[in-house]
Amino acid sequence: MAGLFILAVVGMLAFVSLLGSYTTVLEAFEVRLSVAIFDGGYTQLEIPPLGKVRARTHLPPLLLKTTLTNINLKQLDEVIAKSRDASYLAALQAAAQRKARVFLSRLLILAFLGGTAGPYFFGERNRKKLLAAGLTGALLLSILLACAYLTYSPAAFLNPEFEGILEAAPWMFGLVEEAVFHVSSLGEQLELVAESINNLFLVVDRLEALGTAEGDLKVAHISDLHNNPAGMDFVRQVIHAFNVSLVIDTGDITDFGTEIEAGLAAPIAEFGIPYIFIPGNHDTPDVIARLNSVPNVFVLEEGTVEIGGLRIAGIADPSAAGPSMVVAPETVLDEYALRLIKVVAAEEKDVHMACAHHPRIAEKSLGLVPVVLTGHTHQFSLTERDNSVLINAGTTGAAGIRGLQTGKETPYTLALLHFGRKEENSFYLKAVDIIHVYQQQSGFSLERRLFAIETVNELQSEEEDGLQNQQ
Repeated sequence: MAGLFILAVVGMLAFVSLLGSYTTVLEAFEVRLSVAIFDGGYTQLEIPPLGKVRARTHLPPLLLKTTLTNINLKQLDEVIAKSRDASYLAALQAAAQRKARVFLSRLLILAFLGGTAGPYFFGERNRKKLLAAGLTGALLLSILLACAYLTYSPAAFLNPEFEGILEAAPWMFGLVEEAVFHVSSLGEQLELVAESINNLFLVVDRLEALGTAEGDLKVAHISDLHNNPAGMDFVRQVIHAFNVSLVIDTGDITDFGTEIEAGLAAPIAEFGIPYIFIPGNHDTPDVIARLNSVPNVFVLEEGTVEIGGLRIAGIADPSAAGPSMVVAPETVLDEYALRLIKVVAAEEKDVHMACAHHPRIAEKSLGLVPVVLTGHTHQFSLTERDNSVLINAGTTGAAGIRGLQTGKETPYTLALLHFGRKEENSFYLKAVDIIHVYQQQSGFSLERRLFAIETVNELQSEEEDGLQNQQ
């Protein structure tokens, strides 16, 4: 019996995974629905060729995927016009429910056939055993789907992941956030999606961000460019795509600290936004002097700067005081950490961020400021400790020449910080987008982490109220 059960399960998995997709038309949209088993409990929305956004929404190992395969742009205008018509919406909802039932029925039939086919292909011909194997496959899939339904949480899309075209990320994130969390009725959701997609295809090269981030201060945290022009182009792309207000660079813009290398700073003037630079151990006095000559650059060797009400404290790496690029001893790093703490303590107003190139210097400020930024290690990390968020941007220049010399590819990385404003000059960290670009794989990934607990609670409350209203 154990062998029969295993064969039934294997057959069910094969049939559902290979044959389980279902393409259907719902008004102006042609979509493909599919389920993949043993794929992490994600729900995924895919809009080719822009990319896909997904979140871990349920417990069972099922990937629930919806792919937009075609759009009737002419009919899309009719959908927008009818989006507030109650009778139209009721009919549309009924049609969607029918198509969902068809999809689920197909899956269960496939699970039954797969459960039967598994033992059949291995020589089993007993009808009762084959029937039992088919029912086993259908029952197992039913349990997985039921658990997914019972544990499903749309609030998981507060922390989504994105893969696709960089410029499309804000639009995709905004569309999901608006549709899931900030409109309460089916008509509003339909109108939002229809109008957003209509605008997308009318002006495909001007993707604009939607959603909760609008009006917030966006800060790009970069580090360890190491004289890589491609890394600077990467920063420029992010500034354009996400409407970034400020760049904070935690050091090592060069490899050897020469003034010629500091020419990499020239494109910074074209960014058109403030660029705060905290020197690292590879940034010599010549490099610092070159950066000081760029109009929109603020070099923080030891002190604070306020940009748009956001107050940032920083201190240069000890090695930046001379031509040596050797990392300073721990005792010196600890001394600089205390100096950074004194800079923060000397401010009459609250400091929102503390920055240092070396993590040993930066970490001492945890608990004193809400956000601490660092670099040096070439490894991206994001941790919460002592009521502070510690972010290491990794290497925005893919470690420069040394990244090419290693056998393993080093990705280009940066962090995009979204700040909310409670009142004038009172900021809090809402979310962080973790961006990685893999050149050899031609891959781009973006993962969002949400930190504003009050916002999460508010959205979850809205979700619960919406469910109660529907019931």
